[in-house]
Amino acid sequence: MRTGLRAGVLGVVSAALLAGSLWGASSAFGAAQHLPKNAVVFKAEHVRGVKGVVLVEGSGLVVYTFTGDTPGKAGTCTGGCAAIWPPVHGVPVVAKGAKIGGKFGRIHGQVTYNGWPLYLFTGEKPLKNHADSAFKVVRPTPWTAPKPKPTPSPTPSRY
Repeated sequence: MRTGLRAGVLGVVSAALLAGSLWGASSAFGAAQHLPKNAVVFKAEHVRGVKGVVLVEGSGLVVYTFTGDTPGKAGTCTGGCAAIWPPVHGVPVVAKGAKIGGKFGRIHGQVTYNGWPLYLFTGEKPLKNHADSAFKVVRPTPWTAPKPKPTPSPTPSRY
């Protein structure tokens, strides 16, 4: 009788521990994503004056590339140029639910997209295009779903 009681108590305690660990894991996975303080959140939006969608940062400001830059190299818009077209600095993050192809990165803290350093415009109004001959809006690469991996065919066993 005493052994049955111990087994029952041990079963209840084990179940409680398992439930607690699963609850902790599910709340961790279900919790809001914790972004770094210097996160720059990107999404694709329609803006006035531009056909299709362009890349915008969190507050709806269009991001630009500079034709004087080279992909994979540090941005060259500095000094007076950067006073008007400031580089985008921070940790790039794609907005929840946004489907943006291409690759974000950083060079010396400046955010890049497909290797191109990104800039903002100081006179920017949310969701309005201010591109000129040297600065171009960034068009996101179309997002494509990853192709499913083929399932391996079963191998016969000789048992």
